Amino acid sequence: MGGPIGGGASAAAAAPAPHVFDPNAAAAQKASEHQSNDNAMTPAQYDEDYENEPPLLEELGVNFPHIYSKSRAVLFPVGKHAKSLESGLIENDADLAGPLAFALGLGGELLLSGKLHFGYVYGFGVSGCMAMTLLLNLLNPNGAVSMWTVVSILGYALLPVNLLAGINVLIRVHKLGKWGMIMAVLTVAWCTAASARLFERGCNMRAQRFLVAYPTALLYTAFVMITIF
Repeated sequence: MGGPIGGGASAAAAAPAPHVFDPNAAAAQKASEHQSNDNAMTPAQYDEDYENEPPLLEELGVNFPHIYSKSRAVLFPVGKHAKSLESGLIENDADLAGPLAFALGLGGELLLSGKLHFGYVYGFGVSGCMAMTLLLNLLNPNGAVSMWTVVSILGYALLPVNLLAGINVLIRVHKLGKWGMIMAVLTVAWCTAASARLFERGCNMRAQRFLVAYPTALLYTAFVMITIF
């Protein structure tokens, strides 16, 4: 008697296998097959998704409207353009396309002036960005400042030096006497005001803007010196 009782208990404990003629099992199998077919991507769907992919420049982070907005804020640092620039656009969109283009442009303009100073441009740029990143993180009470944000701001503020280098291709600025020195001083002040305004807007450092302006003025003085001499 123990044998049949034990056998019945083990049979009850084991889950019954679905029968091939069970309508519920057939319906469940059909539903799972339909779901797997829906999840599978057909060639037509794949082609449609491929056609709707974003452009290559957008995937690389090159946004021409943002580059234009930041360049305009540098050219007009005390106007409405810099005030209308959103802080999130500066801090979160730390693109390097504009700074790289301005650095290459400055090196090319120096080359047209007979100066092969690509190493000086990138040497001053990298060392200045690293020093400014350390300084800003020590001064900023609102949190850490990314190095890419610093590189982006300092690179965009290099635009006035590019304009001075373009003038120097046509007319040697150091041969203009006091007018050349005035142009150099105005260029340094222009770059300093633009970078300080961008740091103020992007990193919420209005109270520290004069402390930030001094080292940036030294950095852009070095760029102006290698441009005109």
